[in-house]
This record gives sequence, structure tokens and C-alpha cells, in this order.
Amino acid sequence: MIRHQIRLAAAAAACLVLAACSQPAGMEPPQVDVPTPLPAGINFEPEIDTAPVDESCQPLASYNPGSATVEKARAGLDDQEQISIGISQSTNLMGYIDPATNTPTGFDIDIATAIAESILGPDANIRWVPMTSKQREGAVNEDRVDMVVRTMTMNCKRWADVEFSAEYYHAGQRLLVPKTSGIKSLADLAEDHLVCTGEGSTSVRTIAEQSAAQPVTVPDFNDCMILLQQGTVDAITTDDTILAGMAAQDPTLEVVGDAFSQEPYGIAFQKGNTDLARYVNSALAALIADGTWQTSYDKWLKGPLGVAGAPPSPQYRD
Repeated sequence: MIRHQIRLAAAAAACLVLAACSQPAGMEPPQVDVPTPLPAGINFEPEIDTAPVDESCQPLASYNPGSATVEKARAGLDDQEQISIGISQSTNLMGYIDPATNTPTGFDIDIATAIAESILGPDANIRWVPMTSKQREGAVNEDRVDMVVRTMTMNCKRWADVEFSAEYYHAGQRLLVPKTSGIKSLADLAEDHLVCTGEGSTSVRTIAEQSAAQPVTVPDFNDCMILLQQGTVDAITTDDTILAGMAAQDPTLEVVGDAFSQEPYGIAFQKGNTDLARYVNSALAALIADGTWQTSYDKWLKGPLGVAGAPPSPQYRD
């Protein structure tokens, strides 16, 4: 059987050689147009939310931790012996899988781990649940996770669907471009520029409102990086924390321009689970006070962002 297959392959090769030799002299080989591979779920014409921005709430104001107890926090978990946390598995510096250990790591992971250990002790049983930006709200409200720690911007629209902790990090939207692009700020973007961002993120509306460029969305931010490297899009826009992680992976790219949005990160919980939110606010205050926050920032973000960061001051609504 194998010999038969070899004979067939040899015969096919001979036919190709004869065909090539029989071509008229000087004839150019045929040009084959191979389409550039595109990631699943890419959208070159995403729907832009044009409804008036809801500013009726104070999005940074969470629940005062004064009445919080660890017992109430544990009672708010789906399984009191385990805590399930929604994260990114592919956002360099913030939340990604370390190939050496095959475990989640990054700034968000450090914050999530410290909170989990505050609730369940130093040997906390943590179930990490990777998810995209679009899946975050559904994950907490459909009991797939107890909380989401995944670069999630707090705003009034999201407050209607989930509970948030106090702000644990303050980011801003910027641009990532090839160093040779000539793009140095938002003002350099024109109508023929394609700018990639994550589906379900607040960045889509912001870039559409503040530039002439055409937004392109993908389910995962890492797909944006592939599209930028292959020249399908001209820039990536999202939070500076995420862009810094991409720039660290590819030295031909750079983060440019000033921040043109405010992106306060909060930890999300199921709507109504205020006891867990209160206790997490207490845990956040503790890890800021004991230096855990600063140690993690200095490890992951100080170098790539080039600024000495400081934790945000918590705001409470009651």
C-alpha cells in the first residue's frame, strides 16, 4: 500500500515537471492571491452605541466596607470552599498564562489572589475562569464565577447589571502603532485608518467618537496584535495597561499619545451581592495599606508604563 502511494506521488511529481517544461518560453508562473487569514469573530463594521452616556450615578462609588465580615463574604460564594474568579488568560502584564508554570499571572491575578486569600485563607482554593471582555457581566450573573477581575471599566451602564468594588486601578485609553507608522497621537488618525479594539469594551465607542478612523472589533485583544503585525489594521486602541503588555512582546510597536479616556477598573460581582462587594472593599484597603498593591504594580507595570503608580483612593456611596 505504501509503495503504491509512493509510486502515485512520484508520477504526480513527474507530471508537474513535464507540464512546467512544456510551457512556452518566457511565460511567467501564475500569480496566486492567497487571502490574509483573519481571526474568527472579526467585525469591520461594528455597531456603535450612540445612546446618551448614562452619567446619573457615581461610578467610582462602591459600598462602604464598615459592616463587612468574612462570614458574609463566604456566604456570598457559590461554593463556600472555593472561589471562582473570571480573568483574562492572554493580557500580558495584567492576566495571562505563564508558559513556564502553566498558571495565571499578572497584576490582576495578584490582586485577585490576595482577595481570595483574605476570604478563604492562605491556601485558598481558587478556580480561575478565562473569559473575553464581552463575557464578564454574564459570567457573574449566571453563576459561572463569584467575581471578575479583568481590566473592567466601571460605568453607570454596567452598574445597572453588576455590583462593583471600589476602584483598584486607574487606566486610560491610548494607541499602539508600529514605530514606523507616523501616527503619534489621536489627531493623526484619518478616515482610511482601521483601528482594532476588543468586542464589548468601552474603547469602541470612544475611538469612534474621538477620531475619524474606522473601528474594527475582535473577541480577544491579542487578535488585534496579530492584525496590526500583518498590516490589516493601522493601530490598536484600548487601555494603556493592555497596550503596554503588547509593546513589551513586540519591540517594533509603541504606545503613543496622551490618554483620551478615563478607565477606572473595578471588580465585578453578581447584581445584589453587596455583602461580597463590601468585604472585597475591605480586602482592597488592606492590600493597599500593607504594600501588596504597590509591590505588584512595581513588578508588572512601572517599567512598561514608565511612571511610578499609586493606588486610587476608594470612594463609597453609603
